[in-house]
Amino acid sequence: MNLAHSLRSLLALVLTAFLLSACSHGGADQEATSTPEPIPTTALTLADVSGATSQTAHRGIRVETFCMGIENSVTITLLSEPFHTVTVEYKAGNATVYETLALNISTIRPNGSFASIAKDIAACDGNDLTTQYWSEYPLESGEGVFHATADLPDTLAGFTMTTTGEDGAQHHIERIYAAVTTNNGQEPGIIVLTTVSNTDQPGAPAPLDLLDAALQRADATLDPTAITTDLGPHTTPHPTNTP
Repeated sequence: MNLAHSLRSLLALVLTAFLLSACSHGGADQEATSTPEPIPTTALTLADVSGATSQTAHRGIRVETFCMGIENSVTITLLSEPFHTVTVEYKAGNATVYETLALNISTIRPNGSFASIAKDIAACDGNDLTTQYWSEYPLESGEGVFHATADLPDTLAGFTMTTTGEDGAQHHIERIYAAVTTNNGQEPGIIVLTTVSNTDQPGAPAPLDLLDAALQRADATLDPTAITTDLGPHTTPHPTNTP
């Protein structure tokens, strides 16, 4: 009887430790998501975002759309820990603007990352999708029809959608993904610009209106080769000398 009691006590302790470990891991993830980070020097400033009154940086992506694996393509392996994906959130009137910076991407297929995003966006066009985001706290979510943005240059991909939450609240989401390089074309990256309005109408400023300033702040250049899916490393074209 004592042996059985001891075994039950040991099992209870092991189970408790496992549950505490799991809860601790979840809490750490939530804390990493919600705890502000330093504002990157490569991010848009308050002056760059018309009407913005506040600026907060967070790790990861603050607006996630369940379209294939497009968000995973943004958060792929970076060169080193200091260059992890950071999203800066700006409150601007009846809208929230997000700039996600995933610079210095390290992968054998740097071009394939952006090509995957463009391909997934095209595949999701017209589908009913769920989006979740952190405007404040807690996590909010909504559903709507995903529309791929047409007539963008090869260096950009994007979408719009109007979502409706369980409480009936509507938000219009507009987003672009920009394929870029930094460090004189040596390091590929992705800049994501998102505007989420508090209504079913587009918010301001629109992502495209912020692109030039975002490129300037990040010292980045649009990468016209990023739509390709070659397996080789990223290379910067160099002019050839002609006799």
